[in-house]
Amino acid sequence: MQGTYANSSPERRLYGGFYYGELKGDGTSISLKVPARIPLEEGRTYVLSVSPELARNGKGFVFQVHDLHGEGQAPATPEVRLPRKSRGRVDVQGLLMDLLRKGETPSIALILGESAIVDRDVEASLGEGRSRYRMDKRPVNLTDPSAVAEAIAQAAGGPYHLLALIRGGGEGLQTLDRPEVWEAVASCPKPIVVALGHAANTLWVEALADQSFPTPTALGHFLKQAVEAVEREKETAKLTDLLHRAQEEVRAVRAEREQLKERLARLEREPAALAQEVARLKQSLTVWRAVTFLLAVAILLLLTKG
Repeated sequence: MQGTYANSSPERRLYGGFYYGELKGDGTSISLKVPARIPLEEGRTYVLSVSPELARNGKGFVFQVHDLHGEGQAPATPEVRLPRKSRGRVDVQGLLMDLLRKGETPSIALILGESAIVDRDVEASLGEGRSRYRMDKRPVNLTDPSAVAEAIAQAAGGPYHLLALIRGGGEGLQTLDRPEVWEAVASCPKPIVVALGHAANTLWVEALADQSFPTPTALGHFLKQAVEAVEREKETAKLTDLLHRAQEEVRAVRAEREQLKERLARLEREPAALAQEVARLKQSLTVWRAVTFLLAVAILLLLTKG
C-alpha cells in the first residue's frame, strides 16, 4: 500500500513493541500497527507491505506493517474485494436475549469440520448455560470452500435462529477466506457468526459475519453471558416487584395509621364534650333549684300575708 503517514500521537508510544498511526491517500485512510524497527515520519509518503488483523477492541481492522519499500518496489498483491452483505447486521446478543426472555430455546447450527471436536470448546465455556441452547452439529469438509458455502446455505434453510462457522487454529485456515465462503456469509439470510482459529488469526470473512470471535471458546463465553444477562434481568425484576409490594404495604400501613389517629382524636374529644354537657346541666339544675326555692318563699310569704 502507498500513502502518507500520520502519527496517532506525537509521543509515538510503544505498545508491545508497536506504535500506531494512519496511512492516508486518495481521500481514505487505514489504521497502521508499526513495529518499532520501522521508523515512519509524519507527512512522508511510503510504500508498505501490510496485513490486516482485528483491532484490539474487536471492532474493525488495523493493518500491521511488515516491510518498507521504495517507489515501485512493493510486491504485487491481489486486490481484495469483499461482497456486500444482503441485509443489515443483526445484534446477535439482542436476538439471543429476546428469545431467552420469552422462555424459548435459541437454536444454533454449528458448522464445523467433519472430524472436529471444537464444539466441545464451545460447550465447555458455556458451562451450565448449555441447557438453555439447542446446538446441532453440521459437519463439512472445511478444506473445500464450495462445500462450506453449500453447508451455510443448507443450514440457513433449517430451523435455526443462528449459524456459527467454527474451527480451531492451525494450518489451513486460509481455505475459509475464499470468495465462495465470503459470498455465502454475505448473502446468508439468517444471522451468522464466525469463530475461527486462535486469537492471532484474522480472516476477511470475519468482516462479513454479523459478529466474529477470536476462538470457539470465546463464542461459548458470549453465549453464556447472554444467559447470565437474562437471569440477572429476571432477578432484578423479582427484586423490583418485591420492592413495589413492600412500598404498597408501607403506604397501606401509613393510611391505616392515619385513620387510627383520627379515631383516637375523636375519642379523646368525646369525653371532653360530655364533661362540658354535664357541667352545663349541673349549672342549669342549680339555677332551677334557686328559682324553685324563691318561688316557694314567695308562695309562703303570700300565704302568711293572707
